[in-house]
Amino acid sequence: MSERKKGSSLLQLPTDYTVIDLEATGLDPQYDHIIEVAAVKVRDGEEVSHYNSLIQPPVQDDDGQAYYVDDFITQLTGITNDMLASAPTFKKIKNDLWQFLDGELLVGHNVNFDINFLYDNFAQYGLTFQNDFVDTMRLSRRALPDLPHHRLKDLCAYFHIDGEFHRAAGDAALTDNVLHHLAEYIKANHVPLTRHRPSVDLRQLQADGAGNPDHPLYGQHCVFTGKLSRFERKQAAQMVVNVGGFCDNNVVKTTNFLVVGSFDYVSNVKGNKSTKIKKAEKLILAGQDLHIISENTFYDMMDAE
Repeated sequence: MSERKKGSSLLQLPTDYTVIDLEATGLDPQYDHIIEVAAVKVRDGEEVSHYNSLIQPPVQDDDGQAYYVDDFITQLTGITNDMLASAPTFKKIKNDLWQFLDGELLVGHNVNFDINFLYDNFAQYGLTFQNDFVDTMRLSRRALPDLPHHRLKDLCAYFHIDGEFHRAAGDAALTDNVLHHLAEYIKANHVPLTRHRPSVDLRQLQADGAGNPDHPLYGQHCVFTGKLSRFERKQAAQMVVNVGGFCDNNVVKTTNFLVVGSFDYVSNVKGNKSTKIKKAEKLILAGQDLHIISENTFYDMMDAE
């Protein structure tokens, strides 16, 4: 797949925008499919129109049994195969949805997930999708850096917002509510959106405990690159140190693992390869015992006994 030429991620508090949210069969646009989309158009802080539709994905097959979504997705979202059987395909709704979103500043929570799915689906039909966007997750990390997690449900709990999760229209409404609360908090506390947090020397972190000699990262040197989705880098590094590993700021000849996050908001990284990745690749080719792993693989290792 060619590199996506998406719009820009903006750190601002808009009053005119469109909130978007999707439900999908999984996390990867290359293999998974949209099953629901919601978009709420807002002007001067008030809803003026909305778009909402289930979307029928390609039929799956398991031992001769045809289905659209598995039991996990149904339990998570409440969307059933019967509901999708009568839903339109993306091809049928693409023009209406594209026209609704055309020219809009988009708002969403962890919105790059939604942007990637929409970008790839529109691209199949020759439709350009380069809207700029505001991510409420990114805003919340600036406004509330000490919050342990910045998922939508975490922010709703923090701001005492009630609602139903994992349906597109409900999540879009919750995201809009979170944006309003974040805007009030940021203004009231004079949070500078252009603020850059000082870098942390990960080598200076001290373990909270004796470590775990049986852990796969015990005694191993880890380095992080890109933006982590679940934790701040310092928090993830502390997890490594607590099990008896070491964290460095840069890839060196003692590095055993390079953990790769997202580069979606990193303007100086092109082609999804940071300087650390390129250096790691050279060291691997030179024979170093170094592994480049995804953020999710890192969490799997952290959960290992």
